[in-house]
Amino acid sequence: MKQLKYIIIVFVLLFVQQTFEAQTLKRKGLLGIMMQNMTDSIAAQLNSTVKSGVHITTVMPNTTFANLGVKQDDVLTKLNGLSVNTIQDVLAITTELYEGDYIEAEFYSKDLKKVKSTALLGRPIETFENGDVTYGEVIYKDNVLRSILVTPKHVKKAPVVYFLQGYTCGSVETVSNDNPMKKLMKDWVNAGFAVYRVEKPGVGDSQSKKHCSEISFDEELQAFKEGYKDLMQQESIDSSNIFMFGHSMGGVIAPLLNEVKAPKGMMVYGTVGKNWYDYMVDLYTVQPKHFGVSDAQIKEDNKVNLKFNNDFLIKKLSGEEMLKNDAYVEFFNAEDFKRNQYIGRHFMFWQSLAEVNIPNAWSKVKTNVFAMHGEFDIQAINPKGAKKIAEIVNKNGGKADFVLIKNADHGFVNFNSMQQNSETLGNGTYMTHARDNYTMLLGTESVKWMQSKIKK
Repeated sequence: MKQLKYIIIVFVLLFVQQTFEAQTLKRKGLLGIMMQNMTDSIAAQLNSTVKSGVHITTVMPNTTFANLGVKQDDVLTKLNGLSVNTIQDVLAITTELYEGDYIEAEFYSKDLKKVKSTALLGRPIETFENGDVTYGEVIYKDNVLRSILVTPKHVKKAPVVYFLQGYTCGSVETVSNDNPMKKLMKDWVNAGFAVYRVEKPGVGDSQSKKHCSEISFDEELQAFKEGYKDLMQQESIDSSNIFMFGHSMGGVIAPLLNEVKAPKGMMVYGTVGKNWYDYMVDLYTVQPKHFGVSDAQIKEDNKVNLKFNNDFLIKKLSGEEMLKNDAYVEFFNAEDFKRNQYIGRHFMFWQSLAEVNIPNAWSKVKTNVFAMHGEFDIQAINPKGAKKIAEIVNKNGGKADFVLIKNADHGFVNFNSMQQNSETLGNGTYMTHARDNYTMLLGTESVKWMQSKIKK
């Protein structure tokens, strides 16, 4: 089984602004599209003579691309005079653009070439019915990161959740009320908890010398440490009742923040309890079974995958060195390897992560820990990771609880079975399913646990 292809989707909806504090950081631009890389098969489906570019699958109303006159099934070929052949090309150009900046698009509509320009619209602002949203800044060497603090209305000095996001370089702003992550945070805010987040370097409004896709794990960890320091200085929250919620890779970050200051408690969900190299072995040998891959095929694929794991994480070969192996060219994305990229992050991110002793980090955590696993979480594979975290913490002087969140997947979404989850991931209906199937039990369990730990 060859590596699954990851499609980046730019998908933003507009909402009315409620609260927005004065800021130095400029607002990043809003495209308002969903897109995919143009292929020969897509060109054939569209009956188009344009074979390269980016296929626009959806255009949101009242957005920049709507103002440009771009429509569904048009093919974008240039932005500001630069050719675009992949989604990454589009993002590389637009990541440097801000609200009000000039943008010119060359695109083909039913094979008719058009060139239009307009002013870039800014991204919408988050809103919470029962919370006030404050946009701030975290400033340290070579970085000004966007922070977002939501405080519950009519609550002074609220306890707070520091949300630690997963590995991707996507923004943690949650404008859409259909977003399961937004629904989880609403549950916390409605229960009287503040919620704090910090964008990664170069992501969202953040201005950084190096973008998230170019940094190491250690540099990412530093960003979260700086965010933690900023959070502890916020006057509107109760700094004696700080909880962390580590989602996925955020669950690796959480115990490493303990050296800054132990919080009141740490919650982790969909994360790993073993070192990253060992998790990657599981990713190749156990996870494919969730997608119906036979043991025989897994064994055959792992003649390449397990050697890749060793060359990549132990020997720390570069992308150029990897491409000398024809088997890797066959299995993986050669264009990504040329840029030292693997599933959206730089080689040095994964290679420095492999040096982190994750079990040892948890052995130093003496505070309260709530280790959660979704019953149908394909990415975290099985509950062994969360159970191991609880075991390590309890063995070394901390107090940890484990809970299995029934029916839940990795992204806080309910499914009837692991098979249903894998099918939606494979057929492109996951986002549609996610809108109406938020895992309410996750909000309920996390609120109940935090409330039990707060000093009365």
